[in-house]
Amino acid sequence: MKTKKNYITISEVVEKFKKYYPDISTSKVRFLESKGLISPKRTESKYRIYSKEDIVKLDFILKMQKQYYLPLSAIKEKINSVDFVIDYNNEDIIKQLKFDLIEESNISLKDDFITKEEIIRKLEIKESFLNELIDENVIYYEEVDDKKLIKSSEIEIIRIAVELLKYGIQPKNLKLFDNFSLRECSFMHQIVFPVIMSGSKESVEKASSIIKELEMLLSNMRHLMVKRNNRAFLEQYK
Repeated sequence: MKTKKNYITISEVVEKFKKYYPDISTSKVRFLESKGLISPKRTESKYRIYSKEDIVKLDFILKMQKQYYLPLSAIKEKINSVDFVIDYNNEDIIKQLKFDLIEESNISLKDDFITKEEIIRKLEIKESFLNELIDENVIYYEEVDDKKLIKSSEIEIIRIAVELLKYGIQPKNLKLFDNFSLRECSFMHQIVFPVIMSGSKESVEKASSIIKELEMLLSNMRHLMVKRNNRAFLEQYK
């Protein structure tokens, strides 16, 4: 009888997580290990093998980075204070950890304002990089009492900008995308403007619903067209 496999290799880990975290790679998994966030066992041949506990912990780490933009130092401190071996099947503890981490980060998921200093400290980025994003109008801010305050909804843009920097894409290059988004929004506004001007009590609510639907449809359309064009580009060199 074939025994059930209770561990997977690093390549299998990457394959399983790729659907949910497209930027994952073997080097990223090894990096998390080097930072002490995960500790896979080794075979006699020194190959890494990952148990169910390792997979749950890795999923939690990646989710905290992707959804809540938390630095590894904060994630490491929290997961090292909890016995994942005992409680990894307990969904309540995972949910509670998420709430704890968000509260401790002092970065609200609501659309309130955050100081530059707080973003720099929590996202572990350089002030010069954030200043470039602001100067290029990639990130918007409001100035209150000589302080530049940034909406918390901008955090995901900053996080993506950090990832793009790895490919040599500088803040000045991202202004192009802001121009694209303004044109796309203008297109949507033309569609919903007659609804808003109808004067009914529900007009703004209806316009908001239409815009949300258009955002999803146009985003999917753009995504598919980009993939199609990239496939055509790569096929030239096969």
